[in-house]
Parts: sequence; structure tokens; C-alpha cells
Amino acid sequence: MVEIPKNGESSRSNSPSPKEGSIPLYLVNGVATVWDAQVAATLHCIHNVSGLRAGTLPGVSQQNGFLGLPLTLMKEETAYLVQEGIAHLVYLPTFPSLPTADEISSHTAKRIERMKKLENEARQAEESKKEISAQLFEKGGEKARLKREARAKAKAEKEAKARENQVEGEGGDSLFEKDQNTIIEDSTISLESKTILKDKNLNENITPTPSPGYFLPIPSHPLIINSNNNFLEIINKLPNSKFQFPKTKKDKALLKIFTELLKKNYRIGLGPRFGGEYLIYPGDYLRYHAHFTSQILINDQNLKPIELVAWGRLGTGTKKSSLICCYNDNQSNENNQEEEEEIEFYSLEWANFG
Repeated sequence: MVEIPKNGESSRSNSPSPKEGSIPLYLVNGVATVWDAQVAATLHCIHNVSGLRAGTLPGVSQQNGFLGLPLTLMKEETAYLVQEGIAHLVYLPTFPSLPTADEISSHTAKRIERMKKLENEARQAEESKKEISAQLFEKGGEKARLKREARAKAKAEKEAKARENQVEGEGGDSLFEKDQNTIIEDSTISLESKTILKDKNLNENITPTPSPGYFLPIPSHPLIINSNNNFLEIINKLPNSKFQFPKTKKDKALLKIFTELLKKNYRIGLGPRFGGEYLIYPGDYLRYHAHFTSQILINDQNLKPIELVAWGRLGTGTKKSSLICCYNDNQSNENNQEEEEEIEFYSLEWANFG
């Protein structure tokens, strides 16, 4: 079992150790992932990086709504966090080969057996709870019946004695016995009330057996089984052979534009569904709709008028404005002087005439 560093801990490798407080991003098959809920909340609330949730239930792997951990990050998000020193990459060794059909069947059978066992335990706990409640109810009813019979018997004896005293004509003694019987009856009622209150408190103090839950612990980091690796490689600088981004001119342009938009307090999401490179939000995407869908132009790239028309109409059709992001990298001019990187943004909105 390879030792995976938990969030906030550094892993053992020959690479330079990350600075204190750096967030580990686990590189799984070339994709940076986050497995800890607190880290995901920190990235979302503090660093304006939301990522995409990719976790599904074990038995419903084809679900596409209400996804959970792990969180997957875009390449731009990953490179931004690494270059700003917010996070570092932890390269994980290659996963074991895919399970065979027999292994899948065996695992499925064990999972079904475990679920049936949990259901039986829950059913037994519920039946035990009902049985205890019924016993307490019967016990309380029997006590109440005995108390009623005792009160009726005491009342009958009292009335019989009163009649005897009246016949004998002993008025003073009769009055004394009447008061004495009243005191005895009041004492009996008081004792019965205390007994009922005691039984009630006893019932309240009985804690029912809790039914077993159906929750599985979620690890804060991926668990990889590989006996050939005793350490994990840490990546602090990009591009790297394990994560080759940014490598091309377009990659560098995407990263620069992504970083510039984040510094302007915008949130960035994937935009292919709306015909653009990014969706740009004015704030938390849980509170706002995207205001822009972006297009990327690099180094005075030629642009056809029909593309402008298409972008404008596309943005208007999706109730968004089209944002054209122009990027010029360092290039030598005629005087052999290097020009600084320049990023310009143009908003394109379809207008009505007449």
C-alpha cells in the first residue's frame, strides 16, 4: 500500500518539498483531483476555483445529477493553483489493471450480502424496539388495573364502616374514623401518583436500540495499491512530463487569460455547451448565471466577419454577451525589442436596428 499524503501533509519524494499550507492535488491519469470536502470548500470560497464534481454512488455509476467527491479540476485551474503557490501536484502511480468479470461478480455478491445483513439488523432492531414498548405498555396497564381495584376496595370498606358506625350511633367515633380513612385514602393516592411518575421517568430513560446506518466513509485521499512504489513524486513547477500544460502557445494563452479573469474576480467554467471556450460568471456560480461566453484569439489571428456575426448571435441566443479575449505573447519587433504580453477583452453584443 503506497502512503498517500493527506491534505496539509507533504509526501516523501526526491522533489523539492512544497511550502507549508500548500494544498495537495492528486494527479490521477493526468487529471488533478480533490478528495477532501474542506479543501474543496477552501478552493471554492477563497480561491474562486470550483472544479467539477465527479463522484457517483457505487450502485448508480451512470447517474449525472447530485454528484459528489472527488472534485476534478480543469487544466487551467490546476496550472493556476500551482503557479500561484496555492497547491502542488502529487503524482500517483498507475492504477492496477481493470478487474475481471469474476472479480466484479464476487464484489457485487459481497456488496448485496452486506446490504441484506444491514437490512436484517435494522429489522431486528425495530422489532426489538416494538417488543420493549409493548412490554412497558402492558406493565403499566396491569399496575393501573391493580391500583383501580385497590381504590375501589378501600372505598367499599370505608362505606361499610360508615354504615356500621351510623347504625351503632357512635357519632364521635364515626367522625374520627371518617377523618382517619380520608387521611389513609389521600396517602394511598399520593403513593400511587409517585409510582406512576416513577414508571413514566423509567420509560423515558430507556434508550431504544439505534438502527444501523447505510453510510460509507469517504477517504480524504485516493487509496492506491502498488508495491513497486515506495514514494510519490511532488510537482511544484509546470509544465512537467507528468502534466504537460501549458506547453503550446494556445495553452499559454488559455492560462494567461484564465489567470487575468480570476484576478478581475470573475469565476470561470467550461463553455463548450454554449459554443465558447469558457463561461464567465460575475461571482459564485451558485448565485449567478454566466454573463459572458468567451472566444480566444492569439497573436493577431485572422477573424472572418461571419464569425463575429455567429458569436454575437450565439451569445444573444443564450442570453449572454460574447467576450473576445485577445492574447499577444512576447515577440521581437523590427528593432529587436521584446514586447510585453498583452491581453485585451472585447464584449460583443447583438444589437437591433430600426
